[in-house]
Amino acid sequence: MDYPNSGALWPNQKRETEKHPNSTGSIKIERGLLKEMMASQDNELIEILLSGWTKEWQGKKYVSLKASKPYKKGEQQSKPPVDEDDIPF
Repeated sequence: MDYPNSGALWPNQKRETEKHPNSTGSIKIERGLLKEMMASQDNELIEILLSGWTKEWQGKKYVSLKASKPYKKGEQQSKPPVDEDDIPF
């Protein structure tokens, strides 16, 4: 099951040299969130806030990810901070 604006990083099983990444994975971001972030930021580079939780599945550790709009000082947060126990994965 896919969860909006979430993903995971897993240990890279094919890592052979120091130049290879330690972890690989992906994140799926809702089109609406991307549009909102693009409209609210003036820079060429779009900042995305990532939160991560170390988890374990079938004996393998990984990092569960959640993407969100960056918090700006003076901007009211629409949701309270997320507790990792509230994340469904």
